[in-house]
Amino acid sequence: MGISTYKKSEKIEKIEQNSRTIRAAAQKYFAMAENQRNSFQYKESVENYLTSILIDRNNVVSYKGAALSYKNLKNYDKAIEFLKKAEKIAPDDASIKKELAMCNIILGNFCNGIGYLIKAIGIEPDNLDIQMQLALVHEMIDEEEMALKIYQKIIETDETYIRAYIQKATLYMHLNDYVKSALTFKKVIELKPDYYRAFLALGICYEKLANISAAKRYYKKYLEKNPLAKDYFDIKHRLSEIPSVKKDNNGLRIVHI
Repeated sequence: MGISTYKKSEKIEKIEQNSRTIRAAAQKYFAMAENQRNSFQYKESVENYLTSILIDRNNVVSYKGAALSYKNLKNYDKAIEFLKKAEKIAPDDASIKKELAMCNIILGNFCNGIGYLIKAIGIEPDNLDIQMQLALVHEMIDEEEMALKIYQKIIETDETYIRAYIQKATLYMHLNDYVKSALTFKKVIELKPDYYRAFLALGICYEKLANISAAKRYYKKYLEKNPLAKDYFDIKHRLSEIPSVKKDNNGLRIVHI
């Protein structure tokens, strides 16, 4: 009985040793592939990722790495193929589902993309970056109301999450709702006073709302905040051309072009 137990433990030890050897060999090729991918040598990295996978079929990081290299090579079908293999090994990895979403979205498969993002959120409900990505996809397919709801949900979760405010304000501007856009951009400035693009956006909003004095004020603030802006002289010219407002003798507002 004792001899049998000894032989059994020896066999287990050999199996474990072989497993460690296999993992070490797979890791060697994985490390080489990672270095190549980080050096933008995507074709070369694929070869080493595949070698790593051949040695260890359960090496999920090599499947993910190969998928990312294929993605950078714009071979999105292959990227999806390897991501699905990775997903089978690690079904609870939200990053895999996010990458599957991105590849599907690039190929125009928006329903699949949204589905994968929702699954990723199910795994990581507190990951606001994934929720942002979901909202952006809804914007892409002209589902603005859904996007606005998601932005608002993110803001309610984290009142300091600046990206949600910026995107929400920009979307309101796209929808020609300049009042809500202006209010949201003001919140952006409150949270991030050095975000100079918000001053430009406020200038545009107030000009659209015919509040000329406010428009000029925010355009000037934008130029003060960003004197090296590429559009500096365009905005400067706009300030000289923008209608001015004054009152006539009867107190009526007169707009002069």
